[in-house]
Amino acid sequence: PDVRTATEAVAAYMATGATPSMLEMMDGNSIGFINAIGDFGMDDSVGAVLIMQSDSTTAAADTEAFAAVARDHGAVDVAFADNAQDSEMLVAARRSVQPGNEHYARAHGGGQLIDDVCVPRSHLAEFCSGVESIREETGTMIALVAHAGDGNVHPSVFYDQQDAASQAAATEAFDRIMALGLSLGGTITGEHGVGVLKAEWLARELDEGNRHLHRVIKEAVDPTGILSPGKMLGYV
Repeated sequence: PDVRTATEAVAAYMATGATPSMLEMMDGNSIGFINAIGDFGMDDSVGAVLIMQSDSTTAAADTEAFAAVARDHGAVDVAFADNAQDSEMLVAARRSVQPGNEHYARAHGGGQLIDDVCVPRSHLAEFCSGVESIREETGTMIALVAHAGDGNVHPSVFYDQQDAASQAAATEAFDRIMALGLSLGGTITGEHGVGVLKAEWLARELDEGNRHLHRVIKEAVDPTGILSPGKMLGYV
């Protein structure tokens, strides 16, 4: 019914020691976006969808165990894909999130900031609830997808590139999402690196000892400072 119960189900399932080959989450906004570009059979009246896959010899038992946890956490519906075609459609739905995001962004001012925060799975529900609060408080459109089994969340913040107030609200939301992740013991990037947009946030995530280590390595391999000059650790 909502993102919080979905992420609580993820945490409960992973706490059993399960090792699914895939455990993804899409929130209601993301489901609506992909439904706008294709027919994936997704119910956009729900608050979230979880897609779990097992490639082990115990796949049938694994999916049954996950279904039981989902039902215990209030799942509106549980469906099994028992053939390759249905399985591929579920995976295709998840892969269509970014095209869906881009389609939405083009119709709403063209701006999108994609975050890549990773938090401990025990704090995943708290993080996602916090993002929903940030959405309400900043008045921004934020869509959530996650490699939920890893605690890696990709909130996308949308804004109007021609509207200064919209850009400011999106930047505030983006920064608050990173701050929230750090406050829950997470990291500003789970898989896609730092880049220019997050450079100053890396300096906030690392303590002085780690910042010093980064600088020493940088100086050892780039003593004249010709590799990406001025970008490391937010120009610090």
